[in-house]
Amino acid sequence: MRVSVSSMFLWDLAPQEMVDVLQLAGIEEMELWAETPWYWESKSLERLQEMKEALAPLRLTMHAPVMDMNPSSYNDRVHRATIEESLDAIEMARTLGADILTIHPGNRTARREVRDEDRRKFREYLEACLERAAGITLSLENLPPEPWNICSSPEEMTHYLEAYDLGLTLDISHATPPLERALAFVDLLGEYLTNVHASATADGVQHMPPSLGTIDPVIKAIEETGYSGPYTLELDDKKFPGGLSRVGKVGVLRRERRYLQHVAGENE
Repeated sequence: MRVSVSSMFLWDLAPQEMVDVLQLAGIEEMELWAETPWYWESKSLERLQEMKEALAPLRLTMHAPVMDMNPSSYNDRVHRATIEESLDAIEMARTLGADILTIHPGNRTARREVRDEDRRKFREYLEACLERAAGITLSLENLPPEPWNICSSPEEMTHYLEAYDLGLTLDISHATPPLERALAFVDLLGEYLTNVHASATADGVQHMPPSLGTIDPVIKAIEETGYSGPYTLELDDKKFPGGLSRVGKVGVLRRERRYLQHVAGENE
């Protein structure tokens, strides 16, 4: 089992500090958010090169920018900026040696049902990204089940995965509850899986630890498909009472790694 970690959990750390935490936790892989502040607030070539050198011990996937972004935005400037930032993220992934880049679907800017125009803009975004992405798998993530979100159901996701050369990033927390929705994603689209965001939703709070036990059936169902990609622990460090020190983060990641391996029937 490939256990990875989203850099969301390591948000305020410099690249070498991220590596140190993961190595102490026994994890060799990371999904790097392009918006990680250490890089994003300058986006300099020097910082990109420093990041490449520091992260060299890890196997990397990446997550394209989504904060302030929306490929289906009512505002054409935001729509175009989302395309430009995603194209930059593709080149960033290429520089860092990441072979998978997770991207988000669009959503209607107004919190109302998605329109054909919102879907048209999203298709335009996908086509622009795919034109640039040679050698890198673009992996489309399911969004939470709200009327304004594209690709929140397995049926709608199927349409895009069949129409475009994309993989699937299954965000289990976004798909649950109910558990049946996440299982439907696996059942209908298991062949497209290239990344799994492994976290739970508890009492309406997303991105909680898998060790709560509520997503075990989903992990087991994924394992039964023969999936060989990463299980990316997408945890929000702000949701731990009192916050977490660096040592605390090591402990959480070690525990969650061992838990996922246990669910999958593996020894440490």
